[in-house]
Amino acid sequence: MLGFGDQISESIAHFIGYFHTSIEAARARFEYREFETTPAKEPDFNDILSVQTNPTQYLNPGSFEPDIHYAPPVWSPLGQPAMPWVDIDTIEMDISGHRSPQPLPKHHASSSHHPNPHSVEQEPFVGPGPSETSLVLKQTNHMQDNDVVIMGDHAPVNIDFVDDAAFAHLSANAFSISEPFSSASIPASGVELAQFFANQSAFIHAAATGPLAQTPGVTVVSAPTIDGLFVNGSQVAGPPSLIDAIPEAIKQTDHSSSQATVTTSQPAVINGTDIVGSITVQAGANLMVNEVVLQSLDTVSAHFAVAGNYCRIDVVIQTNAFSDVDTFQNGFSAQQSMCQPSTNAMNIANFVHQVDDLQSADASGNASAFPQNWQITLISGDLIQMDWISQYSFISDNDMHVLSATGAYTTIITGGNMAINSASFADLCTSYDLVLIGGDYYDGNFIFQTNILFDNDTFTSGGAANNYDGALSTSDNLLWNAASIQNGDTINWVSGLPDHYLQAMNGLANGDYKMPDGFHHDQNFQGFEGLSVLFISGNVYDLNYIEQVNILGDADYVAHFEDGILTASSDTVWDISTGSNALINVAVIVDDDTHGEGTSYVGGAVYSDAILIQAEIIVSQTAIPATGQSQPLANEVVAFLDHETDAPATNDHAAPIHVPDTTHSVDVMQTVLA
Repeated sequence: MLGFGDQISESIAHFIGYFHTSIEAARARFEYREFETTPAKEPDFNDILSVQTNPTQYLNPGSFEPDIHYAPPVWSPLGQPAMPWVDIDTIEMDISGHRSPQPLPKHHASSSHHPNPHSVEQEPFVGPGPSETSLVLKQTNHMQDNDVVIMGDHAPVNIDFVDDAAFAHLSANAFSISEPFSSASIPASGVELAQFFANQSAFIHAAATGPLAQTPGVTVVSAPTIDGLFVNGSQVAGPPSLIDAIPEAIKQTDHSSSQATVTTSQPAVINGTDIVGSITVQAGANLMVNEVVLQSLDTVSAHFAVAGNYCRIDVVIQTNAFSDVDTFQNGFSAQQSMCQPSTNAMNIANFVHQVDDLQSADASGNASAFPQNWQITLISGDLIQMDWISQYSFISDNDMHVLSATGAYTTIITGGNMAINSASFADLCTSYDLVLIGGDYYDGNFIFQTNILFDNDTFTSGGAANNYDGALSTSDNLLWNAASIQNGDTINWVSGLPDHYLQAMNGLANGDYKMPDGFHHDQNFQGFEGLSVLFISGNVYDLNYIEQVNILGDADYVAHFEDGILTASSDTVWDISTGSNALINVAVIVDDDTHGEGTSYVGGAVYSDAILIQAEIIVSQTAIPATGQSQPLANEVVAFLDHETDAPATNDHAAPIHVPDTTHSVDVMQTVLA
């Protein structure tokens, strides 16, 4: 019993154990299904948008509808002004001549009702008036392009490498040449114009006899009239060529005539040891141009009659001032003897007197004919014809380069700036056979040209760099002043007015329009059946004034290192250029107020003065003393040189002047990234 009982109990226990494990397995499978992660569903994308396009458009014309009137909608621009910071100072000038208060004569279409040909003189024809245009133009360029280029882990030794005092001293010397000619303000009335001519005449005599004429580097030519071509103080037969004088670095930037380039690709295997790299630096090649062409054809006549005085003044003052004193340190010391200054400074002035036979073109061809009537134009008061043009360009291109060899081919351009002022004005004329002036006649042409270049560069080396043996160009600059005054003014002035000229002036001033009998047999007008006459009761002021200034600060700093980024880079090819700048002023005045070889009369005196001043100021290691008194610089020049805006303003223009800040915070690598 015990044995069977134990066996049965064991079997029952064994069965219960299997049953328990089976239940646990089933429970585990059930619980696993509850915690099993649901697989991610596939993303639901929308259908692809399909757009059917037809490249050919078909437009069906509508039916014809006649008499359709279309009025465009009214449009006016809105918004802020394009240049709200520009201030315009108007200049009030009394330049318009007032017409005669007398009633104008009536025009007659025919003279058939007057059997006597002289009977029509009581009511002559009235002609067109002369040009009463005055131009005041001012053009200014101001650029600061002070770049800082650092390649590698070296810092510049000297940050203040620009000599501010030397730059200011050079500018003061340059402007002292044209003092006091160009320091006058713009005349705003006839009284101020008369005083302007009187002052200029006094300045001419002072310059011709004063210490300026004996200053080295300054040539003064003074005479009643100057004729011919002058280059750097010497009279020559032909002018030099500007195209040939422009530096090659600037010529290479002109790709207008370059031919198409064909590029082909071929596989090549290059050994790493053959790559030595190169560094090309162009810190100069700045181009500054001021050009003016002024044609003054205000009142053209072959014969003038002036009751008062005749005053004519021609002035050309040209100054080229430059400082090209370079500093070579350490590895660049051997380059000093090979980089001598080679700046080309040219002052060119041309005075041309051209006489055209205007009378032969106006004559009727009948040699026995004399004037029977005249066509008159009356102006009561003064006639002012003034063109005043000023052009200023200022560029600060003081660059700093701290360069290390990289083993790559690198080109750095921190110069290549361009500033151009260009003006062309032609004052078209009305031609007369005779001009009668009741007052004085003032006629003047003035051209002032100044170029100032400060190109004192500093070259040094450091690290493991040996003597610099690459290409180096520190000069090759061009300073070019070219001025031309061409006039056809009458030089055959006769003192004293004939009686019929005086009768004509007195009669026209008092409202009597009858032509005096003396013109019926005046030999000056033989071949003319009628005269075109202009009468001005007051003075005539004909003034052409051009002032051109270029100032360039191109003092560069170059530090050369050989151990910067890569080792074994001593074979790097270096090419550094800090010069090749061009400062160009070109001015042309064509003053053809009088033509022909006819006789002109003057009741007073004839004053004729002309002066040419050509100066070249070269700064060497020894400072050159000032050639004149301290010149009050123009406002534009002071604004360019003075960078201390917080300094209190003074009334004395002789205060210290400073060149632009050389911290180079204005432009960092602008031209390289452009």
